[in-house]
Amino acid sequence: PPNRAYLKLWEAFTRLQKWPRPGQHCLELGASPGGWTYVLAGLGAKVTAVDRSPLDPAVAAMPQVSFVAGDAFSFGPECLGKSLEGAKIDWLFSDVICYPDKLYDFVQTWLASGLCDNVVVTVKFQGADHYSWIPRFQQIAGGRLVHLFHNKHELTFARLSAPVGDDRRWFGYT
Repeated sequence: PPNRAYLKLWEAFTRLQKWPRPGQHCLELGASPGGWTYVLAGLGAKVTAVDRSPLDPAVAAMPQVSFVAGDAFSFGPECLGKSLEGAKIDWLFSDVICYPDKLYDFVQTWLASGLCDNVVVTVKFQGADHYSWIPRFQQIAGGRLVHLFHNKHELTFARLSAPVGDDRRWFGYT
């Protein structure tokens, strides 16, 4: 992988006990340089990676990866019919650096559309005033918010179409 960000994704999958399967379609927003894309494609999923900056050449060359140059937050559900081969995606991923309010609104737009089954995103904080967004993410029905070992000053939010296994695993209990 081109960076260490992939460690967050592996940890989330391990705790969730669910991850993309071969043939499923993943949309990764803010994908460059491609650490998460590398993991997703390595699992056999088809990945559409969106970013203003290009992917690492080795990741871009992976057969399951297609790249769309552009702003991640301009790539909403309305783009599915235009830029993607289907009307629905199996997974939405994002590790993009942005304010929590912008990410929250974007996640809510995707969830409201009904065009995405599973969501895993990183919520990044750039100051103490951003912590006020934690309860909003916690209130998303079916969602989970957790601080992973590899998160540093951020949290990971996940919402799955069908929760898998014991929720205590997600929160780190045994």
